[in-house]
Amino acid sequence: MFLISKIITKEWTKSLVGSLIVLYLLVSVGDILNGFLQNYEVKRIFLEYFLKVPEFTSKMLPICALLATLFSINKLKNHSELMAILAAGFSAKKIYSLVLGCSLLVGLAQFLNVGYIIPAANKVKRQQFEKSEKNESKYLARSRVGNTGLVWYKSNNYFTSFEIYDTQRALLRGVTVHFINDQNKLDSIYKAERAYYESDKKWRLQNVEIIQFLNTDTFPSTIKTEELFLELDESPEDFKQFEADITTLNIFELKSFISKLEETEINSTEYETMFFEKISLTLICIVFSIFPLASIFNPNRRATSFGKSIVFTLLICVVFWLLHSGSISLGNTGKIPVSLAALGIPTAFSLYIFVVFLKNRKL
Repeated sequence: MFLISKIITKEWTKSLVGSLIVLYLLVSVGDILNGFLQNYEVKRIFLEYFLKVPEFTSKMLPICALLATLFSINKLKNHSELMAILAAGFSAKKIYSLVLGCSLLVGLAQFLNVGYIIPAANKVKRQQFEKSEKNESKYLARSRVGNTGLVWYKSNNYFTSFEIYDTQRALLRGVTVHFINDQNKLDSIYKAERAYYESDKKWRLQNVEIIQFLNTDTFPSTIKTEELFLELDESPEDFKQFEADITTLNIFELKSFISKLEETEINSTEYETMFFEKISLTLICIVFSIFPLASIFNPNRRATSFGKSIVFTLLICVVFWLLHSGSISLGNTGKIPVSLAALGIPTAFSLYIFVVFLKNRKL
């Protein structure tokens, strides 16, 4: 039995590696040629390519896992090995278990990729290519969003920190503005629970505390007011730059960031979708690996056409991605729960696979 397990595992792994190599070559040639056509430097072309590889991998792994099962089972059929394996007492349940074990390893690789490698690549990509000279001189420092929560930046005559920026309502929460004078000394501090953008760089601050005369001989005074209008150099478009950094958080930092949002009044649907989609991509690798195994219940190579099997499987994949993408869109808009949006379709396909197995396991 160990020898049979080794044969199946070897064929599955060879098909997986072969599929990955072919897809990598196709994607790589197109991406690198595109870089040369845009007259980029050779160093930049290859750096951008390697930073894109984790993103490519996240999209290719589910397809490659599906192709690995499809091609390996077909090869065993063509050589009449599958019929011999089943006749020798190696049950369909054992084949399912073996492929499931292989798919779990692929799923783990996908989890590490989408949870850690892609955020790390996004961080390097943002540092190397996405920050303009204006932003480099403007943004002073940034704390780790998922832990301390504060984001700092520098403008002409003040430093500002805030906890969260809500893009939908153009709202800053937990704002502190440190004004400095011409001698670069602290002059006053404005603290507000919220700051809403009005127009022409005017912000409406709520529940404000002002500390004045910090650079005089007199004792500083404190003023509290429910509402105050303050002019800042930044508009909502500037604060959207900070949103790009969310993609640099690993999966656990992203979860921590979402938990922090849930303690506030900020809508976290977009980020919850991002979190559950990472889990969904891991689950899809497993589902796609097992889905083509239904063909083992027709072990005779003359019983089914390989071409028809490929067409049917790829058609199901297209339907799967259409349904999954539509579900994600509904989750982003808040029409259905985010967890259901991201995990609903993979779970439904998992149930279908289980039902097919139960129906045919005695054959």
